[in-house]
Amino acid sequence: MLRRKIYSELLKWKNEPFKEVLVVKGARQVGKSFIIEQFIKENFERHLTIDFVENPDLCHMFDGNLDVDAILTEISVRFPGFSAVPGKTAIFLDEIQMCPEARTALKSFVKDGRFRVIASGSLMGLNYKVPRSNPVGYERSIEMYSLDFEEFLWALGLG
Repeated sequence: MLRRKIYSELLKWKNEPFKEVLVVKGARQVGKSFIIEQFIKENFERHLTIDFVENPDLCHMFDGNLDVDAILTEISVRFPGFSAVPGKTAIFLDEIQMCPEARTALKSFVKDGRFRVIASGSLMGLNYKVPRSNPVGYERSIEMYSLDFEEFLWALGLG
């Protein structure tokens, strides 16, 4: 396991009452997807990763109604083996900047409150695709960077 300092921020968010979706921003290839997937596998009974770069067609799940039940119906069609259980499920929206309506839907997940949602994004400040509505007040953003020196030493087994 690659140890990263941001993992403690993810745990802190998980252990707080669910009031915000967590959005992890950072440059490409700094390990956002890796650490988030590791985190949800270790901390949630059920989890699903939706990668909008590898599967851009999955953006269509967010074209219609953005209430959580409608989105879960779309998810169940595209991921038939997945079932979401309230309080035990995390959904990871990877590279969310590629699907602006998914970002708009974050507010619905917070208001609904049954499922934890984490999103990641690279180059999010550039807004190549603009969401219908930004979920202001419903998301917490944290920045992730490349390994710092201490993390590098941990990776080498020296710390």
